[in-house]
Amino acid sequence: MLAQIKKSSIPLYIIFVISASIILLNRYTQFHINDYRVHFFFLFFAISSLVIIIGQFFKKLQSSWSMILVFISIGILCGLKAFFTWGGDWKTQTVLYRNIENKNQTVNYQLRGDRFAFGYKKRIVGIYYLAPFMEWTTDIDTLYLDKSKWKKLNLQVNEMKLK
Repeated sequence: MLAQIKKSSIPLYIIFVISASIILLNRYTQFHINDYRVHFFFLFFAISSLVIIIGQFFKKLQSSWSMILVFISIGILCGLKAFFTWGGDWKTQTVLYRNIENKNQTVNYQLRGDRFAFGYKKRIVGIYYLAPFMEWTTDIDTLYLDKSKWKKLNLQVNEMKLK
């Protein structure tokens, strides 16, 4: 089995495993990609690498033009999927608390607009920032928050300013 895998396709397998793992983590765990462009990037590479791996296995994707056509088709399909299924991103309105020991951990009040309804969904979550575009969110009850470990901020971060 390993003898059949070309050394040139090993990076393709690595790209698939990493990007598919991140997409699955985002979908099925509390890990969250908070930028739609980064989410599109990982989705695009997960699907593209899978199609190319399958195409090379069946000896169908051998020319560079067929690869380019695959990338364009998958880019269009991912864009259409995002347009029809995207429910909106959670946006932090207020940073309620910040952890005293770990500055990357906050308690935030967030809103998300309903796509075809008038109004917002609301939540209060604990957020641990892993990267500028990745975070780990947990539901949190501020009534049982240990106030000795958290500094109260009430920092408005996403407020509209009217001129």
